[in-house]
Amino acid sequence: MPFTVRPAVRELAAYVSGETAGDMVQLGFNESAFPPSPMAVEAARQACRDVRRYNDENYSALKRALADHHGLDENRIVCGAGSMDIMRNLAACCLEPGRTLVTGRLSYAFPAVLARAAGAGLRLVEEPSFTHDVDAFIEAVSDCCAILYIASPNNPTGTSVSLDALRRLAEALPDHVLLMIDAAYADYVTAPQAPSPDVLVDEGYNAAVLHTFSKAHGLAGLRTGWAYTGHHVVEAVAKVSLPGILPVPAMAAAIASLADTEHTTRVVEQTRALREWMTARLVELGLDVIPGDGNFLMVGLPQSVAMDAETLYQRVKARGILLRRLANFGLERHLRITIGPPDDMAALDCVLTEVLADV
Repeated sequence: MPFTVRPAVRELAAYVSGETAGDMVQLGFNESAFPPSPMAVEAARQACRDVRRYNDENYSALKRALADHHGLDENRIVCGAGSMDIMRNLAACCLEPGRTLVTGRLSYAFPAVLARAAGAGLRLVEEPSFTHDVDAFIEAVSDCCAILYIASPNNPTGTSVSLDALRRLAEALPDHVLLMIDAAYADYVTAPQAPSPDVLVDEGYNAAVLHTFSKAHGLAGLRTGWAYTGHHVVEAVAKVSLPGILPVPAMAAAIASLADTEHTTRVVEQTRALREWMTARLVELGLDVIPGDGNFLMVGLPQSVAMDAETLYQRVKARGILLRRLANFGLERHLRITIGPPDDMAALDCVLTEVLADV
């Protein structure tokens, strides 16, 4: 008998994260522009000596380190192999046929993939100004809504939602809706920081705030993430999580990286400075830049530029640099540019200057 795939999965397009770099400069994956803390690298190296043993399935040491570092309740922390793993577990707890996920049309695409794979409904909120409209999100919620996903800063637009707006959203949601807040890029926000959205959990709202070590901590290759959420969500996620999925070296590196605040602060400050410099250069080149708070920029080609984003992408690629296409979001005249190391940013500046001069 042939292998049978559920209709919802059979009809699903394969999730594609972008082209791999090979020998080219990779500015399409939103990886950190800088290496991780040397303390994290050494901790991972030391931990490799004991990888014959399984990890603590409860990740107690990492949860304790996160709680101490951020001033959180250790028992409200969920850990996983990156925030995508935690998203998948939350979807497994909440989504099924007859239930719906609400997300933005210009939001990170993976939650929508999870909804479709579960056979659940999907409601996309329009974002004509490239910014989440909290009122539109509230209006999109129905009795069958199980999860509302919102990212701040958002990927691919880079725009943020204030804590007050998130609180207003949380207050408006029915008790049966889980507010999933993706804070993967929160470290890069330039404006004076209000408290983290984690406070919404402590205030009693039905929320799960997702974080990652893949961005500011530079540990993307170790796939380490965590979420802060209510006790009832922690208990549910434990039932569907793969035990010990977070490797021993990854956990050791994450704990060490938390301790090296000087390194992380320096990385964030240098990334912000590169983002501001790149923004100014892109504007000088005649491109539209969406003001953003992540370690990337969403760039638009005005009508005065006689090429679309695909053409620009291919011409930049031909010169050895990969950016990120956004046609899957319906953005035919936009690209996303990761803020990479200084040398890569300088190389991109030269390539764009050359390519756009030919238009």
